[in-house]
Amino acid sequence: MEILTVNDHEKSYHEEFPQHLFKERAAVKSHPHTQQLADIIADYMKPLGITKQQDNHLTALKEGAPVIIGGQQAGLFISPLYTIHKIISIIVLAREQSHQLNRPVIPVFWIAGEDHDFSEVNHAYLYDDSQVRLNKVKVATKQQVETSVSDFMLSDEEKHSTVHEFMSKLKETERTRQIQQLLSELPNAWTDQVKQLIHELFKESGLLLIDSNDPAFRRLEKETFKYMLTHHEAIHAAFIAGQKKSVAGGQQQMIETNSNVHLFMKYDNQRQLLNFTAGKFVLNKSDVTFTRDELLRLIDTEPELFSNNVVTRPVMQELMFNTLCFIGGPSEIKYWNELADVFAYLDRPLPILIPRMRITYINRRIQKLLEQYELNISAILTDGMQHQQEQFLADEANKALLVKVDALEQQLTTVFSEITELAETKQVQVIAGSNLEHHLKQLDYFRKAYQRELRQKNEIVLRHFKEIELHLNPRGGLQERTWHPLQLINDTDLCIFTKISDELVYTTGQVVIEL
Repeated sequence: MEILTVNDHEKSYHEEFPQHLFKERAAVKSHPHTQQLADIIADYMKPLGITKQQDNHLTALKEGAPVIIGGQQAGLFISPLYTIHKIISIIVLAREQSHQLNRPVIPVFWIAGEDHDFSEVNHAYLYDDSQVRLNKVKVATKQQVETSVSDFMLSDEEKHSTVHEFMSKLKETERTRQIQQLLSELPNAWTDQVKQLIHELFKESGLLLIDSNDPAFRRLEKETFKYMLTHHEAIHAAFIAGQKKSVAGGQQQMIETNSNVHLFMKYDNQRQLLNFTAGKFVLNKSDVTFTRDELLRLIDTEPELFSNNVVTRPVMQELMFNTLCFIGGPSEIKYWNELADVFAYLDRPLPILIPRMRITYINRRIQKLLEQYELNISAILTDGMQHQQEQFLADEANKALLVKVDALEQQLTTVFSEITELAETKQVQVIAGSNLEHHLKQLDYFRKAYQRELRQKNEIVLRHFKEIELHLNPRGGLQERTWHPLQLINDTDLCIFTKISDELVYTTGQVVIEL
């Protein structure tokens, strides 16, 4: 395994994030509930079997150690790869900052179990190298998920069918049987599956996990929910002001929300957005209304009914954890920046916001194909394969023939224009126009037929190009946005991600790993 870095940033990582920023942030006073938070995380992780390194991190957390944190929705058996890359980024930077600050810095991954958009997470893609195509695998359920995904549970039959469908799309390797056993032993609860898989992959790295929808965690958030509800008007005003500043400064607007309260409430088995209008709090899917006092009492007695939206989720995370820095994708970093005025209103500085590492994997076959066709991987990662394919076909085409076809088209257009001018009646002009249209269609048909033959003639090369594309630029994006981590494990090593996190140093450039 060789780790390469494609440097596509003007500044190095250390120039963008000098060490004094981390020292200043590490000096921020710890939250008074930190020990309680550590106990909640310990209870949440206890069924998994806490490793020695995780136990050490829990002890350090109780003592006020800062954390490096990031999170993601719970996808089908984790899915896709960039979720893993967030975790690797968290672990690598926590290790580096522990050394730099000479104190424990704890890696924490936040499973966004409160999210309710199941259509975003209920599927995955697996690459079929025999057919050179991507296969979409979807969870085998007809259940409607309208509340948080942490509340969703598969039946035994649904889980079995989903595992069977997933495994049927993986080619047989030395690791396949172990992967099947790992999936078969998963619990039926959706986010518990993700929790168990992530723990299995990263337990020796000391990674700590928490589900944002965990009931005990919700109870810890109770007073913060009350504050957010009571001060929702000021929080909303700060959000609007901060977003306007961000847009005025040239940033694209990232946050779209229909709420002025920025909290969800579970009601009638649905996760519903709260709005404040005409002196009442209204649920968006049922038109049920509440007074402020009614909601405050509900938060006090049943905090698990409440959850954050895109505006208050970062704030809640920051008010629960002693955050050294937050690691997120490019869009996440941008929308956190829109919340600067919200953090200022709460008198809590924004944590350091660092983009996760972007990682692409190349096996020997893809590396050989890149060398064979003299293709530049940086260009493919940036622009995809379309240009390379078009350039190859243009180079292989019979240019003299195509020039003659173009000349004939121009000649016909000129001659028929002259015929139209000479026509004595409107009817003759119409006939001439129809004739020209017919000839042009025939020439267009010829061009398309020639391109089909050209493609057939170069079928093997184009298949190779397609293979490269599905590895490096599937569905028009980076590999990590489509490929599934278990496919990479199946093709390489059950410990591949631990090995990568052990060897990597943090970078904001594109990392390419040759397997």
